[in-house]
Amino acid sequence: MVGGNVMKKALIILAFGALAVACFKKESNPAEDIIPETGYITITATTDGSGDTKVQLTTGSAANKMQLIWSPADRIGVYKPDSNEPFTLSSGSMSTTAQFTGAGADIYTPCTDGGWSALYPYQPYEDARLVGDSENGDRHGCYLNAYQRATEGSFDRNSFLMLAHSATLGNLSFKPLVALLKVTPQFDCKQIYLTARQPSGTYVRISGGTAFYWNSGDPLMVAVPTFNLSSNSTSIILSGNIEAGKDYYMCVYPMEMPEGFDLSFVATDGTRYVRGTSKSFTPARGRIYDMGEFSIAGTSWTQTIAAPDANGHTCVDLGFVHDGKKLYFADRNLGASDIYLLGDTYYWGDVNPSPSTNSYKPGSNMDIGGNVSYDAATNNWGGDWRIPGVDHLNLLCYDFPSTRFLSRDWDTSRATNGNTFTSSIPGYEGATIFLPEGQYWTSEYYRSSGKYYCLSAHSSISSWSVSYSTVYQPIRPVIFK
Repeated sequence: MVGGNVMKKALIILAFGALAVACFKKESNPAEDIIPETGYITITATTDGSGDTKVQLTTGSAANKMQLIWSPADRIGVYKPDSNEPFTLSSGSMSTTAQFTGAGADIYTPCTDGGWSALYPYQPYEDARLVGDSENGDRHGCYLNAYQRATEGSFDRNSFLMLAHSATLGNLSFKPLVALLKVTPQFDCKQIYLTARQPSGTYVRISGGTAFYWNSGDPLMVAVPTFNLSSNSTSIILSGNIEAGKDYYMCVYPMEMPEGFDLSFVATDGTRYVRGTSKSFTPARGRIYDMGEFSIAGTSWTQTIAAPDANGHTCVDLGFVHDGKKLYFADRNLGASDIYLLGDTYYWGDVNPSPSTNSYKPGSNMDIGGNVSYDAATNNWGGDWRIPGVDHLNLLCYDFPSTRFLSRDWDTSRATNGNTFTSSIPGYEGATIFLPEGQYWTSEYYRSSGKYYCLSAHSSISSWSVSYSTVYQPIRPVIFK
């Protein structure tokens, strides 16, 4: 150990045992059969002590084998007291042993449990930090993206979380923090997503922020993720060019889904096919689960949902999934003849635009979304249109799993100033909507009597607001199916 000396650079050598995993095809079964009473269906079990995993699946020398190797773009983060320090691969690319180099300042104070810890991949977010200690050692914050890039025969490298710990700063042996779920669609898709079914009164979150501790080489979650709470964290969304007959993998947290889950496949024509199970499922850290093959023809689907009924209006698919459903935004405000115009303004709960005296007084904690008598979008546009709820607008502004794949730019190039939102979700790159400057109604009643949630969409979107019902404000309709 270097002690108090300040060093400009430090070299960390990360040793990994080569790992080959058997891969086999499984006959297509309904999702209810994915989890038999006697155990889980897997293609391999990365058991602790049998070799340390790495983050790319590539074809090995033998048929139906995989080899796990390092990549030139890999970075790790070595934990400091309030953040982690990025170390970049300097040698060992395309092998099972690699060297990483990074700044050494401030990383030479060991953790409270003795030694040093590192996270793969490096995360420059507040989530990737030491978040305190526990009876079993330091807790390490990390973040699992809900939105993951589909990669044929592999998975999103930025989502395969691993933790390492060593009593000396030099050799670090990583352990996986996630499980892998393999899916093999037999038709071309734009998205595949896994959604945990929600028990009454609680949330089951399989992505987002959480904390792990090393636990003598068996990394464990401190608790079910509780920060960055949003319903979007109940899903894993795999997006991109998903081709028929090829294998794709999702990274998920090792936590129980007590009410089961749904697997949804969005075909290239927008049709969504759903299969699910009500059986409890708890994926184990470091294991790979074969979820089966999925074909449109001859398959008994739990649900088949057509593309949204836009009823003559234009909806934009930014790639969002919310509560296990696809979420689409209108390309313009309610009553607007162009995307840059503010459109009509409304009292909350009134289906007639201003001027009007029909402001609606709701009951306690009422949500008017989709109620044709009080939802102006539903009443005026018909079809599946509705006023967005708080969670829907959160996807644009505050919900971390989506905003990491969504850019927002203050746009003064149009007749009306506003915000342009651009998606970088794989398969939906470049899809945009423009939101003219203003206060936007949601469908939700605020707890304080006579006030309602609204979004302040100005040059800086920093907080939610509440307004009285006698204020006229615009509406941006949404569809979710």
